Amino acid sequence: MTHRSSPAHTHTPALLSRSRSSARAVGAALVGVLLCGTAACASPGGSSRGDAAGPQTLRAAPVAAVRKAVDKGAALHSMSYRIDGRLGSRGNVEGKVSFSLRPRAVDMRMKTSGGAQEGEFSVRLVGDAVYVGGGERAAAALQGRHWVKFPMKGKGAGGAGGLGGMQQQADQDPAAQAALLAQSDDVKKIGQETVDGVRTTHYAGTVSVDELLKRSNAKGALSAERRERTVRRYRQLGVDALTLDLWVGPDDRTVKFRERARTGQGPLDLSIHFYDVNKPVTVQAPAASDTLDLAQRFKGREGTRI
Repeated sequence: MTHRSSPAHTHTPALLSRSRSSARAVGAALVGVLLCGTAACASPGGSSRGDAAGPQTLRAAPVAAVRKAVDKGAALHSMSYRIDGRLGSRGNVEGKVSFSLRPRAVDMRMKTSGGAQEGEFSVRLVGDAVYVGGGERAAAALQGRHWVKFPMKGKGAGGAGGLGGMQQQADQDPAAQAALLAQSDDVKKIGQETVDGVRTTHYAGTVSVDELLKRSNAKGALSAERRERTVRRYRQLGVDALTLDLWVGPDDRTVKFRERARTGQGPLDLSIHFYDVNKPVTVQAPAASDTLDLAQRFKGREGTRI
């Protein structure tokens, strides 16, 4: 793609305003995708898995199996997963995510359709910068550029404070969400199923978000901070109850996780398929010529909001 750059002094106030609006629109859309990318949203009712919670002795074995799988997942330093399902008013979503904790890197690619916000969105976390891509829709409003760059550190327009929580959303935690199943009062073993060619054991249960918020001493490898952050994201979505399913394969590896709840934007249903655990994740920054760098654009405009 051939890109023509303009000298800084030719940027009019109107163009700056349009760039900010475009960045805000792209960022808002991506925050929505990220928010539900791994923090599911689905209907609290409708469970048809039999009677209410049985005796504690009958629940102990499934809880132990779920906890073992979750603890193993919490120890991973990198993984990839596929996402598909429905995100309330945003419609259908499908995408792929790869992330690494050491070094920290994220490559997220999402596509939404059949809802209020349709299109393809991408997020790349490289070093201390987040790159948000909105495809041709973004390019039409960003002088032909497909990406917006937000620095993860600092204040002002480009800082994390101006991202509306983008840094927090980029640090999504699938292991923490799956861990909530072990705290269900009705977790049970459903049976053996083959998922993505792998023989798995299916476990399921429901949890109340209010009850999760009251429990601060849950057992497991996850820190209290990770757990609380995840539960509060559900509360921010307006979720009262979660229906959770976990498919565990050989070596206690989580193969698939499904979350359902009802949010303020309607019933949502999201499935996550895990693969490529503990494999290297390499993420490249988009070409500078195809990127609108907000830190440079709003340099010296301390306090400006995106």
